[in-house]
Amino acid sequence: MHFEELWTHCESLSKDSIKDQVTSILIDEIMMKLKLYQILDSKTEMPSEELQSAKSRTLGEILWALTKLSLKDNINVFEALGSAFQFHSISHYNQKYPT
Repeated sequence: MHFEELWTHCESLSKDSIKDQVTSILIDEIMMKLKLYQILDSKTEMPSEELQSAKSRTLGEILWALTKLSLKDNINVFEALGSAFQFHSISHYNQKYPT
């Protein structure tokens, strides 16, 4: 399965559950999961394999929450990421190859 297909499937699974949710609740969910990731990143006492697994699972949950947000707000994530890539690549290449 391609990433785009996976994203679309995730959006489809959330279709019914987000009908009555407001965007701010979805954003709060994303922020909470980002905070959890930040806490995990600061854990030095966890074995590295466990930490990697927890971070991977948490990042998956962040992406899942982002699929709900993109569906709720009808955002074309391919286009949005492409636009961000274009913006950042210009800055990257300007720094790498100054004129």
